[in-house]
Amino acid sequence: MFKNFIIIILVFCLCSLLFQNKENVNILVKDLSDTKKLAEKGADYVKKTFNAEFSDVIVEATDDDPFSLEKEKEPVNEDTFFEDK
Repeated sequence: MFKNFIIIILVFCLCSLLFQNKENVNILVKDLSDTKKLAEKGADYVKKTFNAEFSDVIVEATDDDPFSLEKEKEPVNEDTFFEDK
């Protein structure tokens, strides 16, 4: 609980120092918008690179592939205590 009070006091001090000068708020807003633009560019780059690198990969199902949807599987019959035989 004591740590929470220290955190509240530090946040209050930082905010009071930040909002004393109007330029500080403008700098903060500018930096946040630049960060958003950089994150969007990075996400686009990753998407383009991923599509370029893995667009020609062909995955073929094999006989022992447990995730293959092509082959029909028998339903699993589980022996339980509650089933009547």
